[in-house]
Amino acid sequence: MLKALKTLFDDAPPSPHALPGHEQRHLQLAVASVLHEATRVDLNEASAEHAAAERALASLFGMSPAESKALLDEGRERARRLTSYYAPISAIKRDFDPPRRVQLIEHLWRIAYADGRLDQYEDHFVRKISHLLYVPNTQCILARNRARPAPLSKA
Repeated sequence: MLKALKTLFDDAPPSPHALPGHEQRHLQLAVASVLHEATRVDLNEASAEHAAAERALASLFGMSPAESKALLDEGRERARRLTSYYAPISAIKRDFDPPRRVQLIEHLWRIAYADGRLDQYEDHFVRKISHLLYVPNTQCILARNRARPAPLSKA
């Protein structure tokens, strides 16, 4: 009984890889739907943005390119039915610890920069998701700086 109470109040969330199958799938779909939203928020869905979203899923969940593409397609369908970000954000907050949330924000910035420019709507979206995930603004900006493409040097 005490062991059950201790695990109930343990504040460290389980690793996403240690989640039961259905919860892992729910988390993956939540992340995929948020990543898909990042590809379309500027009203111009570029193939580079989709490729960045697929790489993000592969990185976050250790998936093959084919698996991440299929998951992103499924996330697109889920995102079309969203009326708010409450459900996916709740799942992500519950199952991702703060460093993994920062990783997700960095991937969102990479998607935003994938087409070569940062649109104001993309900037707003990533900052909003960062805020909803309780990622400190400092961490959000540091993630943006890591994700920003290096400027071309003139030779």
